[in-house]
Amino acid sequence: MDNPESEKEALAEILSSLPTSCSERQKLLVEKLVVESDQGHLFAGWTSNGESDKNKKAAMLEQLQKLDQQYPGGISQYVTKAKDLLAKSKRGENPFEGYTPQVPLGVKLPFGSSEYFQSEKEGGKQFKYCACVLVAGGLGERLGFSGIKVALPSEVTTSTSFLRLYANQIRAMQVYNGETDVKLPFAIMTSEDTHDKTLKLLIDNDYFGLDSDQVVLMKQEKVPSLIDDKAHIALDEKNQYKILTKPHGHGDVHLLIKQLGLARKWNDEGLRWVIFFQDTNPMAWRTIPAALGVSADLSLEMNSVAVPRKAKAAAGAIMRLSHEDGHEMTINVEYNYIDSLLKATINSEGDVNGGDGFSPFPGNANQLILALAPYVEALEKSGGVVGEFVNPKYTDESRTKFKKPTRLECMMQDYPIILKDRPGEPAKVGVTIFGDQPYEETLTHRMYAPCKNNLKEAAKNASNGIPDASAASSELAIYALNSCMLRSIGAQIGDPVECIYGGITQTEWPHIVFSPSFATTYSDLHDRFLAPDQVVVNEGSTLVLDGPDIRITKLELTGTLVVRAEAGCRVHLEDVTVVNEGWEFQAITENDVIEVDSIDETDMIRGYRLIKRAEGCILEFRSPGEHNVVHHSQSQI
Repeated sequence: MDNPESEKEALAEILSSLPTSCSERQKLLVEKLVVESDQGHLFAGWTSNGESDKNKKAAMLEQLQKLDQQYPGGISQYVTKAKDLLAKSKRGENPFEGYTPQVPLGVKLPFGSSEYFQSEKEGGKQFKYCACVLVAGGLGERLGFSGIKVALPSEVTTSTSFLRLYANQIRAMQVYNGETDVKLPFAIMTSEDTHDKTLKLLIDNDYFGLDSDQVVLMKQEKVPSLIDDKAHIALDEKNQYKILTKPHGHGDVHLLIKQLGLARKWNDEGLRWVIFFQDTNPMAWRTIPAALGVSADLSLEMNSVAVPRKAKAAAGAIMRLSHEDGHEMTINVEYNYIDSLLKATINSEGDVNGGDGFSPFPGNANQLILALAPYVEALEKSGGVVGEFVNPKYTDESRTKFKKPTRLECMMQDYPIILKDRPGEPAKVGVTIFGDQPYEETLTHRMYAPCKNNLKEAAKNASNGIPDASAASSELAIYALNSCMLRSIGAQIGDPVECIYGGITQTEWPHIVFSPSFATTYSDLHDRFLAPDQVVVNEGSTLVLDGPDIRITKLELTGTLVVRAEAGCRVHLEDVTVVNEGWEFQAITENDVIEVDSIDETDMIRGYRLIKRAEGCILEFRSPGEHNVVHHSQSQI
């Protein structure tokens, strides 16, 4: 409205329609939304409905008040930011205008190199100073799994869920340096869909051996959706008394840490680092120890774990961006901007590979290590809100209306945006790159293999030469990495075989599983295998080693061997030969799906199921003390 008197009358009419239960705070919020933020449409029709819908009105006012409280600056600030970002989007502005990309400060750690092990050694010294933050995802619907993603087995050989795997890793870190009184904080970001299920999973499993008071669940709330370029807030199509909300993005993890006062608490407790990792990448803790060592060696405020990236791949790249005004920042650039940014600045060919067959800009694995003290300062300055963006899908070239409501979003890896305006020396932000040619022979990188896609989407990716990110490739990467680690120290490991699961050709190594207590780091294998040249794991075999004090001198395995030893049990496999029919994966065919109703969904999403042709050799040790094992078992194959 352009007429001030009409605006006053409209506001008065809206205020008079509010239910009698409306608080003074809610009334002021409505007035602010209508007058300052042009959101009067939210209350259109309220007067005509009168008292008959007072309960629905009261519910919407409660929702608005909650949305206002959870966003720094309130809904009005959210709308103000949205108007600015939508105006830039309408004009087609490039968020990287004025920036020139450079290769970021970083360290490449060749697999199995002395530099790799040295960084791991330094990282191990830092374990007791770490807080761990799991940016948990949502439900597993996209994968074809009905539960929450962190409940999904990371592999089916032991059926260890992702959440149990991460909890076990934290427990192993706590005792890594021989100390018994270290208790590392573990914060988990949840959502409306996953919060109760995550809590139940923890309670039902006694927090997977962690103390309940060291685990904090941080529930992420949603933000209002927007219907047009004027940032008008959307109402639910099925309920005019409900604001349509959507997720704000995983960048909210910083906001939640700020709101709960966790960073300052951790800093006061003497911690030095915050490790961020995501829900379904089982290889996260095979890279974090060495990256942590790099952070300590180089005094990095932020360190991103990265892997070599093929040009044109649908993956973000980490770049050091220098602006024409003099400031710079090292940050992830999403793949849809990379080619145009490079063409406009340093390379007319755009996103192309270098002489080594890879882009000079490493791929983002979304595992971050932040120095805690400057993180506390950055959160105080920003309120925990990292750089936001908007990505509307327009109905036409006028770029005013959207195909569906949009919202502001943020990403946790955009933390450097907070740092760029800090006075004084630029923040020291770097990257640790994992990988070399032996790893890069396959599409799935064995140190970054997230489980994100269902088999149909995964098969499409694979056919286009893109990592499929399926549950199968994620699990098979565990076996590949463990097999290659053993090979690298001198063990004789059977060659991988080619297999097809869910229509995707995969590489399948012997199924080797190391619990976090057995091998907290790659370097630990040197202490666990006393004579690696006397260790033979033949093709198609399964080896599970679970326990902190297991040592192996001589082992020859054809089939399945599982060794579990509780803390205090010092087990030495002095001379062990095992031959049995073992365990194998059996591909699930279309006929299986039609004929067998009982196929477990955790198998279905992989495209195979575990078949135990024999129980295998299971050695379990529960009595503290020394256990020297000389064992020879053989069954007809």
